[in-house]
Amino acid sequence: MDAFRSRGWLIVAVSLFGISTGPAAFGIASIGVLSEPIVKELGWSRTELSAAVSAMMLCTALCLPLAGRLIDRLGARRVLLPSLAIMALAMAGLAAVQSYWQFLLLYVAMGTIAVGTNSTAYMRVITGWFDHRRGLAIGIAGSGTGLGFAYVPLLTQYCLDHWGWRSAYLGLAALLVAVTLPLMALLLSDAPDHDAPHDRPEAQAGQQGLSMQEALRKPDFWVLGGIFVVLAFVLYGLLPHLVPLLQDRGIPAGEAAAIASLFGFAAFGGRLLIGFMIDRFDARRIAFSFFSLSAVGLLLLTMPLPQWGFIAAALLLGGSLGAEVDMLAYLTSRYFGLRCFAQIFATLFSAVMVAMGLGPLAFGAIFDLTGSYGFILGTGVPICLLASALVLLLGPYGERARGGQISRT
Repeated sequence: MDAFRSRGWLIVAVSLFGISTGPAAFGIASIGVLSEPIVKELGWSRTELSAAVSAMMLCTALCLPLAGRLIDRLGARRVLLPSLAIMALAMAGLAAVQSYWQFLLLYVAMGTIAVGTNSTAYMRVITGWFDHRRGLAIGIAGSGTGLGFAYVPLLTQYCLDHWGWRSAYLGLAALLVAVTLPLMALLLSDAPDHDAPHDRPEAQAGQQGLSMQEALRKPDFWVLGGIFVVLAFVLYGLLPHLVPLLQDRGIPAGEAAAIASLFGFAAFGGRLLIGFMIDRFDARRIAFSFFSLSAVGLLLLTMPLPQWGFIAAALLLGGSLGAEVDMLAYLTSRYFGLRCFAQIFATLFSAVMVAMGLGPLAFGAIFDLTGSYGFILGTGVPICLLASALVLLLGPYGERARGGQISRT
């Protein structure tokens, strides 16, 4: 059992790093740093760059349910590894673009044929390996998104300062090929319920739960979708615009990238804290508290505050982001079980991805139309409050759903 437990936590660590190199961090956090040099060299607008991010998100939304179904049937590794190779090729291709259609096509590729690199595969592995400590395991692994948003702006800015924006994309592609792909191939293994004897607790847990059709008939399915859709529209809409927004407020590029990294570090820490807490307390109360922080953070960004105000906003918004996808994965596993977890989670996550895709486009379009982010930031405050209010509509998921009687891990 000790060996089994140690193996499970190794899977968590590997998943953490893998998620940090996913399309969310590499595709979104990098564009926030590279937007200005790309605009200057190629003459594109912020709306066009945002449209590429939005296209990636929308394509991901369309393809995620299919990816989730394949993960449930084939296992995570068989979907994840080819997707990682394709994503590396797409990132390398971005270094060579000369026309906008090429740039757009490569972002679309990351949202379609590289869709398996998203967190669904990792979350399916984690939920199968863990039950009693599932919240903490999901929180640690899911904090990879925050870790990515923390180091990608710094790495991208370093490459930009020394070799230019094209080399920054090559550097990200090299990281995928040299580190992520070998790690996942060698160390990530599908959950015990794929290969354990059927009388093992992990195997029993993997066979229990609702089908996709049964989940669709549950009110909690639609409430969960509503909560995370409205929150994702605001938080992920802001992400690629955070560095340009701070530069518009007079913050130098290097300091703006550092504040954007604080956003990522806050998401990283928030996910660890949330993962620890939801194994011990009602996840709905924790979600309500953390989602409310996003409204405060957005409110700070609308005010003419000194630099400390932007730092506080980044920390609050990052903490809210830490409560987002991980909380969705955890609650999906508790409300609907593991039998069709990847498909159900991917379907919910695909709706969230639509919001992630439309958010950056809305922020960019409002800026190009008004010359300011003020209106969209002000609109985001009540949207985040709405997400908090929707949490109150979720029903209890029961003591057994907390998992203490199924697995020792």
